[in-house]
Amino acid sequence: MNRHRKFRIRIDDESHLSTLADVTLSPATAVAGAVVLFTAMLIIAGAIVTLTPLRTLLPGYLNESQRVASEENILRLDSLREKYARNQEFIDNYLRVTDIDRTVSDSVAFDTEVRELTPDSLLPALPAEKRFMTSMEERERFNISVLAPLAADGMLFSPVTSDGIFTADSRTSDTGVLLVPEGTSVQSAADGTVVGVYYSTSDKGYAILVQHHKGFLSGYYGVGTPLVSTADAVDSGQIIALAPGPDARNRRTFTVRLWHNGLPVVPYDYVGASTSVTIPETTYDAPRGR
Repeated sequence: MNRHRKFRIRIDDESHLSTLADVTLSPATAVAGAVVLFTAMLIIAGAIVTLTPLRTLLPGYLNESQRVASEENILRLDSLREKYARNQEFIDNYLRVTDIDRTVSDSVAFDTEVRELTPDSLLPALPAEKRFMTSMEERERFNISVLAPLAADGMLFSPVTSDGIFTADSRTSDTGVLLVPEGTSVQSAADGTVVGVYYSTSDKGYAILVQHHKGFLSGYYGVGTPLVSTADAVDSGQIIALAPGPDARNRRTFTVRLWHNGLPVVPYDYVGASTSVTIPETTYDAPRGR
């Protein structure tokens, strides 16, 4: 006959010759009681550490003022790191654009990362900022409508292409889009000096910048092979690049922009007139398989 092991806990009061407690436990009950007692001790110890000043005695614990100062320093460091990254990107981009020895592969291999600001980092404009923006907009409208046409007097502007037309939507925009046939060349809008020639991945072609007299600057984007280099002097109507390649719709287009003293003007108002034969904008039907 197997005997079951029992554990007996007895508490006697010898001064009164009485028994205060007498408990008999089986092994399973003893183990369960020990687990419950250990868990209760852990809970009590955790509550004492977290809810009483004893937590300040823990290794590595910071008091309230030190913790607030640490959080502020971390936020400032993050802001400085963000500012440093943007300044470094600006410097790298400036060095890349001004490098006269750059090749097409340099621009194609360059992978730009678009940095987006979160809504939390955008603060509303202050009243002084709003007044400044309003005054600058009024000044810009005055410069575009009055000063730029006056400065253009005496200058010879020529069409930027012999066979091509501005799209209807771009004739009133500061970004002119021209539709050209195959074999058409790109011409300089006026006399000036080439200040930049590089390959633009966003425009899927070369970009050429020409500085003209009286504060005018013209830009040609998405053009074909350039025929000029930086620092070359060009005449009005001189060929500076070949026609761009066709796009997915078999159309050849490039973009022209014009600035006066850093402010954009409508290119069609200066280089839109052309006596050459224009071509209509037709739709392209892809060949169907048999």
